[in-house]
Amino acid sequence: MKWIKYGNSHTGEKIVTIKTLRLPDNSNVVRRFRTCTVFKDYKTFSSIPAQARLFMSENGYIGILITGKNEGYVKVGKNCVLQRSIIVGFNALSKRALRTLIHKTNIYIVEFDGMLVGLENGKEKF
Repeated sequence: MKWIKYGNSHTGEKIVTIKTLRLPDNSNVVRRFRTCTVFKDYKTFSSIPAQARLFMSENGYIGILITGKNEGYVKVGKNCVLQRSIIVGFNALSKRALRTLIHKTNIYIVEFDGMLVGLENGKEKF
C-alpha cells in the first residue's frame, strides 16, 4: 500500500466521506455521534460530511484519521468534540466505510486495548 507522509506518521491515499462515528460517551456507553465539517458557526451542524482515511502511527499500528473537508474543523456530537483532526480505531466507522478503506490492502485487524486497529503484514514494530 502507498503511504503519504503526515508529520511523524503516514496516511493512506483513499478518502471516504462519513456522517457518523461510534464512540463511547461520558458513561462509557458506545453511541453513534453525528459528524460533519464546520467552518464559521461551530454551534450548528453543516451538511458537509467529514472525511476518513487510514493513518499509520510511528510504531506501525493503523487507525483512522478523521478530518474536515477543505481544511475545515470536524464536529462530533452536539457538545462533544471540535478539532482539526481526530484519530480513532476501526470499530468507530461503519462496515461499509471500513471495507472501502481497507479493500485490496494487506492490512489485518487486531484488538489492542479494547480498540480494533490494523497491522500491515510483515511490518509489526513493537
